[in-house]
Amino acid sequence: MIIDGHTHILPSNFSLEQKKLGKDSTFEELFTNSKSKTITGQKLIQSMDNNNIRKSIILGYGWNNIEVAKISNNYNLNQYKLFPNKLIPFCSINPHWGNKAIKELERCLRKGARGIGELHPTNQFLNLNDKKVLDPMMKLACSEKIPITIHGSEPVGHKYPGKGESGPKKLFNFIEMYPDNIIILAHWGGGLLFYELMKEVKKVSENVYYDTATTSFLYDSKIFKIACELVGSKKIIFGTDYPLLTAKRILNEMKELNQEDIKNITYKNIKSIFNINYENE
Repeated sequence: MIIDGHTHILPSNFSLEQKKLGKDSTFEELFTNSKSKTITGQKLIQSMDNNNIRKSIILGYGWNNIEVAKISNNYNLNQYKLFPNKLIPFCSINPHWGNKAIKELERCLRKGARGIGELHPTNQFLNLNDKKVLDPMMKLACSEKIPITIHGSEPVGHKYPGKGESGPKKLFNFIEMYPDNIIILAHWGGGLLFYELMKEVKKVSENVYYDTATTSFLYDSKIFKIACELVGSKKIIFGTDYPLLTAKRILNEMKELNQEDIKNITYKNIKSIFNINYENE
């Protein structure tokens, strides 16, 4: 069984819709390049069927325009209604929207959203030390026991659209403030997992998971074995960032792991977070 913990979908007319509402800076950075890929929910389902993926988490992006976010959120929720056994929708908000952000999150939760994200701190101008801005969102997430997926940025290496500056230091400060929240750090947390060799980092990271999105673009395949040794496979979530990367490509990089580690990463950890039960695995 495979559950993809990191995918993105958008309606086919999204580019036109967001232009009507005013340009969103996140959209401008991520999708103005002619090589940028977007896919619809139907295309995702086709890819899942072709690759034997049982479920996918569908994330939003780090929007700055609340009306643009609502279009994205509504699309994710509508696709979930069409494919309730295949999709797990997350809600995209910007904590800077204040009470409007909380109302949007509550609306999405009522309609079936199971998490928050993907947050893009740099694109959304979020200071990850700003408790006043972050507390309302994080407290609601904690009380509802829903995870937050947040973009992680490597502090070194090449630049790319959407890389941002939410590196290990900023992410550590964030999880230190909210140790009771379930937090999924995308893209291996920008390398924060390597710092779990430090006792104080490991201590506050009990509820932290690292997803594998875009691994092939960023790391040598050895990262899977090393990560299992450092933090254990029960803290790693399989994610592709589809349509940027396919499941097949990342799964191929995991082939040296033992079967128990592969099961933890590809579905058991997400099943645990969301209390998903299947009669046949």
